[in-house]
Amino acid sequence: MVVMSASLPAQIGGPSFLEMTEREWDKLVDLAQDGCVVPVVGPELLVAPENGVPTPLYETWGSMLAAQTGIARPEGARRWTIYDVANLLSQREHAGDVACDINDIVRRPPWPTPEPLLNLARIRDLSLYITTTVDHLMMQAVSEARQGTKVEQIRFIPRGEKKAIDLPNSFLFGGVTGVYWLFGESCRTDGTFAKTEDDLIEYSWSLLDKQYAPETLYRYLQKETVLLLGCSLPDWLGRFFIHALNGGDRYQEIIKIYYVSLNCESGLAEFLNRRKAKVVNSISPVEFAEQLYRRWQARSRRSEAGVEGGAEAPEFKRGAVFLSYASEDRAAVRAIRDELEASNIDTWLDERKLSEDPGNKYEETIRENIREASFFVPIISRALERAANEPRFVWREWRMAAHAAMEQPPGHNYLKPLVIDDTPGGFVEPPYRELHWTRLRDGRVPPEFIEALSRGIRNVRRAR
Repeated sequence: MVVMSASLPAQIGGPSFLEMTEREWDKLVDLAQDGCVVPVVGPELLVAPENGVPTPLYETWGSMLAAQTGIARPEGARRWTIYDVANLLSQREHAGDVACDINDIVRRPPWPTPEPLLNLARIRDLSLYITTTVDHLMMQAVSEARQGTKVEQIRFIPRGEKKAIDLPNSFLFGGVTGVYWLFGESCRTDGTFAKTEDDLIEYSWSLLDKQYAPETLYRYLQKETVLLLGCSLPDWLGRFFIHALNGGDRYQEIIKIYYVSLNCESGLAEFLNRRKAKVVNSISPVEFAEQLYRRWQARSRRSEAGVEGGAEAPEFKRGAVFLSYASEDRAAVRAIRDELEASNIDTWLDERKLSEDPGNKYEETIRENIREASFFVPIISRALERAANEPRFVWREWRMAAHAAMEQPPGHNYLKPLVIDDTPGGFVEPPYRELHWTRLRDGRVPPEFIEALSRGIRNVRRAR
């Protein structure tokens, strides 16, 4: 979306722009924490120091490609990007040679990872990153920021095989991290990425073609908030692009979009307004990415400080998994939490034992968190068995959850008992006794249990 400046009111009859107030930032950070934001990266985010000055890489690459191929810069040209040079180069060289020339520039030097891309990759609640550039830098940023994380890599090409150019269905259920190249990725082979404006037209048409369009990607985006950051799209391409992201169907539900660019043409801004997009032009995409990360980071640190410092209960993310346990099992439950969090599953457990602090309105907090949870996971153990006849708050949590389960939609298995040792569980009462129980396998949460939680969380959050 384009970000609007507070000092630049919208002109009457012209496009309107969004002012990023504190309230707007709070809403966006809330969505990011819920994993409901998808950044779409453009050339304005690709900056690197050159003689101590941040310089757009697309312009650096343009100058290098021109020098390498002997292309002269036209007089009066305001910008000289790699696309500008490639357009001229394509008039005298075969497409395969142009692809090799571009790939040599983009791939051969060890380009530093742009800080704006790192800022986005550091927001660990985000799962999918889409890039409109043809380089490898977004993937490089994710690899650096999330070492050890498996990342799905998908590259769209016109008339490609569906299963190779579309999101896997697993993305619809959550728990997957991915980088998607919308206009392909540079390679020495022709036809693997958009080299020129003519190629961009072909890619845009293919994104709208029902036979080849990435339908799973479009379905995924329907319930997300899409951040178009620094895409610098010409008016004509921007309209194609926005139409494609909406699945090419004018009657389909319009996806929620922020279009952030300092170079949004007036006609495109008006088109975006009609599509109910939020256009921001008061701050640069680079600053926008930095602010989003800093605000997300500050929110996450406050949540962690509440747990470590004992000042307040850890923040509850809407749709998280509520883990209910006996205090004797706290270490084991922390390990379960860490395993689920590593699979991008938000969890909540009462680390501070709010029930032991009469100064807090703990019961109200617990009840609300149970109602807002996507799943309630009661931890069944020998320790809990020994406490079967004791007046523990954990039993009250179980009763609250049993009541909350009655409010769940049909087919949603909200109560998911998890057994962590060899207890037979004879002490467990209805309704938990009649439910299917999952047991740890070699001390770890079974993959099918994690998959069921991931799929359920995604469905719950979309329904809400």
